[in-house]
Amino acid sequence: MEDNQKYQIIVQTAHELFWKFGIKRVTVEEICKEAGVSKMTFYKFFSNKIEIAKQVLTNIWGDAEIKYKELMAQDISFEEKVKQQVVMKFEGTKNISEELVKDVYSGWNEELQVFFTDNSTRLMLMVRNDYVKAQENGEIRKDVNIDFVLYMSQKMAEMVSDPTVIAMYGSIQGAIMEFMNMMFYGIIDKSNE
Repeated sequence: MEDNQKYQIIVQTAHELFWKFGIKRVTVEEICKEAGVSKMTFYKFFSNKIEIAKQVLTNIWGDAEIKYKELMAQDISFEEKVKQQVVMKFEGTKNISEELVKDVYSGWNEELQVFFTDNSTRLMLMVRNDYVKAQENGEIRKDVNIDFVLYMSQKMAEMVSDPTVIAMYGSIQGAIMEFMNMMFYGIIDKSNE
């Protein structure tokens, strides 16, 4: 097996294990065992577990960014783009473990927290620019403070690791979708209009 294949297998295996058990709980040994590679092979590509976690997150964000940009480039209404963003969020968080969400938002590893914050900020600025344009085009109410919407979105994302919230929905994904729906659609049923 060539180096590129081994690298891809290690990254994919780490992704699957992190998604299921969280980053903190998974060991390099478990990644190597599941990937069918030696620790020496692992360390040929990554200096430690945090480095591979950063690569996994980079891949996830990269894929999400491509899908987001493709969505925003479509010739559809902004309302439809928002609806599809909710669907993307749903698909992107399928089967995510409570442990992974806690690991990302708890700050248990400073290096990973800085990495996460930097990338989240970069992606949030991209979304902010699109929302400001939509507001300028009259697709979002003029009285809405875009920065507040994004701030609340970020706070809601942090809240999904709260055990009380998870208990209300039975899963992280259920809580994430409730937050997304509330953020974009509010609490008033407009289906009768």
